[in-house]
Amino acid sequence: MQEINAEIAKIIDARRNSLSEAIVSRQYELQPEIWEPYGDKGRELSLRDSNHHFSYLVEALNQSDPTLFGDYVVWLKQLFNSIKIPAEALPKMLECTEHVLRETLSPEMARITDKYIAAATGRINDELVDEPSFITADTPLHDLAKQYLDSLLNADRRLAANLILQAVDNGESVKNIYLNVFQRSQYEIGRLWHSNKVSVAQEHFCSAATQLIMSQLYSNIFSTEKIGRKLVAACVGGELHEIGVRMVADFFEMEGWDTYYMGANAPASSIIDAIDKHEADVVGISASIPFHRSALKEIISNIREFDPNKKVKILVGGYALRTSPGLWKRLGADGFAEDAQQAIAMANQIVMEKSL
Repeated sequence: MQEINAEIAKIIDARRNSLSEAIVSRQYELQPEIWEPYGDKGRELSLRDSNHHFSYLVEALNQSDPTLFGDYVVWLKQLFNSIKIPAEALPKMLECTEHVLRETLSPEMARITDKYIAAATGRINDELVDEPSFITADTPLHDLAKQYLDSLLNADRRLAANLILQAVDNGESVKNIYLNVFQRSQYEIGRLWHSNKVSVAQEHFCSAATQLIMSQLYSNIFSTEKIGRKLVAACVGGELHEIGVRMVADFFEMEGWDTYYMGANAPASSIIDAIDKHEADVVGISASIPFHRSALKEIISNIREFDPNKKVKILVGGYALRTSPGLWKRLGADGFAEDAQQAIAMANQIVMEKSL
């Protein structure tokens, strides 16, 4: 089954542009009252979005995991609801996708994609649940986190920086600020974007501003006495959400590790070169987008080929893994961490186990 799923995924991936064109044309034909008011720009965005939908279907097929595409459809339902796209648009989109794939694939292959789409269609009636805020009255550093987030959403980067620097001057630990201000505010911005309360531009501004402010704390971060352990940290190839893994690398520095931070979209060959050159004890790899799971699996496999004796331990994290418990084991990693605090604890544990 895995082999034929991979073959289907390869065909869809190679033809996704023409498939998207056929799907969108069919959507416009069947529901002109929904789509035509958006004009040419709307059609262009529909083609882009259809192409994006296929990224999740392809990954679900590669992983032989229909729930991955189903989870995405639930997320898409929430997004459609927040931007006031009529409820009947989503099931029709899935119906059009099913129809076009039947026209493209062999009957045997189409029966498989039918099952994946049917599983996703069955999730459409899942009840919409409002995701709670990540910054509430009972969360640590609530007042600071709220003021920080508000300043970023108001595009006041100077005020945001001053709030953080003043808190550090007053004795607040950098670790607490990372976990309870930076991390929570980033999660909250993502939640607000998904509910259509902030724009993509605002989301990007907030992330860029936070990274700049993090760099202003480096005199505190790099002052820790070294303990002789080394970390290479990177995002999987294609992954642009780097702020989480950057926080992880900074936490390791604060614990006395030497770190080599490679940032976003790191090729597997470059990660392996860094592991070799810096004699890493641990490599930390992040994947936020679920359809990057296959790329993460490939990187892990490449590292194992380079290091068959598993001298370097592989630690993974990011949203792509948080939504599927146990996936990290199936991908071949040595450990998984929800956040920077867990990452350092897990790294210390697996390095200790290696030395026994």
